[in-house]
Amino acid sequence: MVGRKFTLRAVGAGLCTGLLVNISNTYYGLRIGVASQMSMVSTLLGFIGFKVFSRYLAAPLTPSENVLLLSVSTAVGSMPVTAGFVGIIPALEYLIKAEEEGGPLRLPLDRLVLWSAGLCFFGLIFAALFHEQFIIGEKLPWPGARATAHLIRTLHRQPLDFEHEREPPLPAEPTTTGEPQAGQEDTEAFIGERGPLLGNNPATGVRWEPALQSLLRGAIASWVIGVAMYFAPILREVPVFGHNAAKEWLWQVDLSPGFFGQGIITGPVIPLHMLMGAIVGWGILSPYAKRSGWAPGSVDDWETGSRGWIIWVSLAALLADALVNLAWLTFRPLVRLFPFDRGCLPRIHRHLHPRYRLIPERDSGSEQSLRSQHSTERRRPLNGHRQVQEAPGTPSGVISLSRWMLSFFFLGSVLTCMFAVHTVFGSLIPWYYTLLAVSLSLPMAVVGIRSLAETDYNPETSLVSQLVFASLISPSHPNAIIVNLLSAGITQAGASQSGDISFDFKIGHLVGARPAPQIYGQIIGSLFGTLVSCGIYRLYASQYPIPGPLFRIPASYLVLSTARLVLGRGLPVGVAPFMIVSATLSVAVSITRIRYSERWWQPLIPTGVSFAIGMYNTPSFTITRAVGGLFCWAYKRSRNGCEDSIMVLASGLVLGESVASLTGLALLAMHAPQLGENEGIRSN
Repeated sequence: MVGRKFTLRAVGAGLCTGLLVNISNTYYGLRIGVASQMSMVSTLLGFIGFKVFSRYLAAPLTPSENVLLLSVSTAVGSMPVTAGFVGIIPALEYLIKAEEEGGPLRLPLDRLVLWSAGLCFFGLIFAALFHEQFIIGEKLPWPGARATAHLIRTLHRQPLDFEHEREPPLPAEPTTTGEPQAGQEDTEAFIGERGPLLGNNPATGVRWEPALQSLLRGAIASWVIGVAMYFAPILREVPVFGHNAAKEWLWQVDLSPGFFGQGIITGPVIPLHMLMGAIVGWGILSPYAKRSGWAPGSVDDWETGSRGWIIWVSLAALLADALVNLAWLTFRPLVRLFPFDRGCLPRIHRHLHPRYRLIPERDSGSEQSLRSQHSTERRRPLNGHRQVQEAPGTPSGVISLSRWMLSFFFLGSVLTCMFAVHTVFGSLIPWYYTLLAVSLSLPMAVVGIRSLAETDYNPETSLVSQLVFASLISPSHPNAIIVNLLSAGITQAGASQSGDISFDFKIGHLVGARPAPQIYGQIIGSLFGTLVSCGIYRLYASQYPIPGPLFRIPASYLVLSTARLVLGRGLPVGVAPFMIVSATLSVAVSITRIRYSERWWQPLIPTGVSFAIGMYNTPSFTITRAVGGLFCWAYKRSRNGCEDSIMVLASGLVLGESVASLTGLALLAMHAPQLGENEGIRSN
């Protein structure tokens, strides 16, 4: 035990819930490029588990233990994205060409473990180093973290107000639909852009018994349907628009309960934006490209078919949206820092030279004593700063881990990364390129943390690394593609993990938990996540073809297409004008959404991310998700906005299908028969 807040039972429960999140993120990441932090699901699962076994426990689960459990679960569950098992690694192993790109690279299990271990620490330690800056110093909204902290306080019957943490008001939500801010749902819909799974408005009276029943009902129903889909694969390709539309143009419906649950969780707005992208991409551009002779192959062929053609159009929209948002997130603090008035210089001085008053370290105590301490030991505004008040029991710094010690650990994590990359990939990427990729991840981590804090949106940051390395390496270099992919993987790992870890730090700060036990738990969770991520990825790859009918790895195609684009390779015939139009429209839409962020009509304008997702994923996923979103809208209208039970049920649907996929692996290993034909399901 480390201190009074670090308990082995919370760590063990976090590892178990994190394993479920890890399986879910690997499964959906390989299928459709979806990943989620699932902070509320982990919180609820852990709390329910301790309630079920409460008669055997000496003491109930405390809020600080629940935060520790959540932190461990996040560290385990985020590893498929951090280590690139749903993006970079499949691209290296299955997609790069042997004749001109130096591949494919098949990595043995021990090399995968070493690669993952090299990436699992430096983002974590970087987030810990800047704990004071982003969690305490800057008064950022953190809507998703506040919602999860609200849930923890509700479950543990703590006071629900956050008077100790007076944040700026959250962005106004569109009044027409009641949906969260645009971009928040995108965080759950694209690899490297993840957020809370249950939305941002938990109930003020969550009861664990009904929540357990809803979660189990959803998970069991999803598991049963998932197993049924193994025996009847046609359920993943229902030709509701006719056999010709299904066979020739891939307009099918996948009866996946997980996709349906994701639509419920995100609500109707983003799935409908994705459906618009699917209509444009698969209903207009795909037939046009094929009939024009630009994509003569099968529609589902990434090399010669229209799917491989329209992904470039979606990529243009995605990259344009990412560049606009990255630019805005980078320069907005400068705009706030340098206002054009006479009070500019005093504000700059206060920003560069803040003064804080330390708060004495406090341990757990009675609610009354906490309130008393809170009322007498709050920070006073100095130099004209806005008053900042600490959560009860939360220190102003990282307890037991000084800054120099964290700096030492960070240096060690960077050296570990360099050693791991050099050992696994040898002479393919020089050590100084690895160091450059890590260095690029740090400013991108800052951008990602700020973005998560304000919108629950963790932007795609590997693009910056790919652009930088494309300018450093000649396109004719035999390893140019591999170096570009590896640099993207390293940069994305640090930036993505920093955002996830900072998100949990903020939850702990709001609840009143110490950050040091969180760090210890996150280190343990990252190590465990390294092992299980490699095993789960290899397990899926051993039984299913990749890419194949089930695991289409769209995120891998996206990052590889980006590498080819920045290196000037592989642009299909006829696609350039459409890419220019797509990028231009995406820039215009992104600027409009930023400029008019609180207007009632904003949900009517699709984001570049959601529109691109609808293009590069098949309509079967998008349609099912849109149906789930519309179902959520109808349910909330019939219940006057009450959505908590349906959100928990939807979370069970998402988790249940990913667990059912493991049952499918066992059935495949036993050569269980399947009804009908679905070529390519079995791995050769």
